[in-house]
Amino acid sequence: MSKMHFKEDFSREGLSILKIIQLIRLFFPHNTRTLARLDKFSDLNLQKINKLRDLKIKGLIIDADDCIAFNHGEILPENIQHIKTLHEQNVKMVIYSNMKKNKRYEAIEEYAKVLTHIFPKPSKKGFKKALRELDLPAKNVAMVGDNYITDGGAIRLKIPFIKINPIGITKGNIIFGGALKLYGYLREFYDRISRSHDKLRKIKPLTSKDLK
Repeated sequence: MSKMHFKEDFSREGLSILKIIQLIRLFFPHNTRTLARLDKFSDLNLQKINKLRDLKIKGLIIDADDCIAFNHGEILPENIQHIKTLHEQNVKMVIYSNMKKNKRYEAIEEYAKVLTHIFPKPSKKGFKKALRELDLPAKNVAMVGDNYITDGGAIRLKIPFIKINPIGITKGNIIFGGALKLYGYLREFYDRISRSHDKLRKIKPLTSKDLK
């Protein structure tokens, strides 16, 4: 499937060939390189990250579910405020989610463009579109997400990856509990794989403590 043309935004969730291939790629250390591991999105201090790692990150690609919002839920107020703060610091931002666009983004659309009609993560094509929207090269952008299965696809384009500890799952999604639980296990498994890879690296990921 080389092209996607839709009149309306669409859900990019669910199993795909790209995700299955990504599960295999993640066993190789170069596909799990991590710039920072943060307890929560609001711990993201881009100025300190740039200073500590001698980087010039000026833009962010931000995941939504379990990163700045509960899964299929509202964006947390503290994360809305932090996006405003980043905007005031002249940080360019786009939201790249595998869930279709909805009203929850209205609170942040003034500060971060919500990408629609885009290939699902971990597709390289989706991340390339995000870079074009930011009008920045990969070295000046970071991907902010909660998992390596989808968000970690950015690493293949040499986009620095900032891993956020997942917010969790809302009670409203209990009907999908089985699938979400399995996905949670996979997410945790590959997080542990990436942490084992960290032991092989000379430079370790930054933490929330480092950015305070």
